[in-house]
Amino acid sequence: MIRGRSLMRSGTSGDRVTRLELFFDLVFVFALSQLSHHLLEHPSWVGASETFVLLLGVYKVWVYTTWTATLLDTSRLQVQWMLLIVMLVTLFMNASIGSAFGAFGWLFAASYLLVQLGRGAWILTVGLDQTTHNHFVRTLIWGFMSAPFWIAGVFFGPGPRLIFWAIAAAIDLGGHMLAHRLPGQKTEGSRVPLPGERIFERFGLFYLIALGETILSTGQAIAGNLEDPLILITGTVGFAGSVAIWWCYFHGLEQEILEKLASVDDQFRPGILAGNTLLVLLAGLILVAVGDQLVITGPAARPDLATVLFLFGGPALFLASRGFFIRRVLGHRRPADLGGIGALAILASLSTLFPAFVAAMGAVVPLVGVAVLDAVNRRRANHGAR
Repeated sequence: MIRGRSLMRSGTSGDRVTRLELFFDLVFVFALSQLSHHLLEHPSWVGASETFVLLLGVYKVWVYTTWTATLLDTSRLQVQWMLLIVMLVTLFMNASIGSAFGAFGWLFAASYLLVQLGRGAWILTVGLDQTTHNHFVRTLIWGFMSAPFWIAGVFFGPGPRLIFWAIAAAIDLGGHMLAHRLPGQKTEGSRVPLPGERIFERFGLFYLIALGETILSTGQAIAGNLEDPLILITGTVGFAGSVAIWWCYFHGLEQEILEKLASVDDQFRPGILAGNTLLVLLAGLILVAVGDQLVITGPAARPDLATVLFLFGGPALFLASRGFFIRRVLGHRRPADLGGIGALAILASLSTLFPAFVAAMGAVVPLVGVAVLDAVNRRRANHGAR
């Protein structure tokens, strides 16, 4: 480790998210669109499993690259080139999502491993402090543990490939959840120089971009069905759901979490938890996007089981993951989240009795209710603090 050549972020590097980092995120908007289309074309349990495995791969590339850029000084040319190279390789990886379980599985796996292992080896050369260096060594070891399964899946058809890649993705996810522990080795979170507020801001900005993709998919579905007399209703309902999710995530809650992070010494563990939570939130957004498109293209038909699961499963995943994160980081429960999940379950059980556009309304109402309760509780808290 050469201290003079260290690329680690210093106190004078600045904490603002750079335009290059936001530019880097754009290639993942394409990925989320590809994942939504894959699930829309394969609305089955197998299709959902394939989509989730691919989402894990896409997300791991984003989160580890983002984590790296957060630790390093993004004003340095070497870091900027790293982001651009990862962006280029990931563009091809994301382009292969639609045929990842077909003829171009090799491209997805090769791109994924090139980024994960290549970037993982590169960061060990940039002059990390000893604790962070040891952590990234273990991260690379976990990456090599999953690599044989990613490679093996390429040589089989869709069914076996899904099994091999699911094992590989589970290893990668397990490593992240365990902070890449190895026997006799673990990371002391308080010793990792991770700016928790900045990484959480990165997660929030990425989630905002992901929400933008749901708006884009809804808009495209509206544009393709303008002649439908129900389009005003279905388009408005789809938009209202995205607005409610945005409100529940960003309005007040984000600031509360940032204040909490600023008051603790160990920001590493909350960062790990936030990353895992974001993965579930993204999965929920994909379900929401697919459900909205199905309703807009067939609003008067009775929804089938897949459509019901998309419509109500997306909001339920959002509320469950939000409530879990609030409980673990802020230390208190939000009864509104549990109430919203309960309402979604009841309305989902009744949704097959009504046309799809009515079911879509039922999926949005609990989200709007949670958003309203959040606003009321926040106003009461602010009034009580005066």
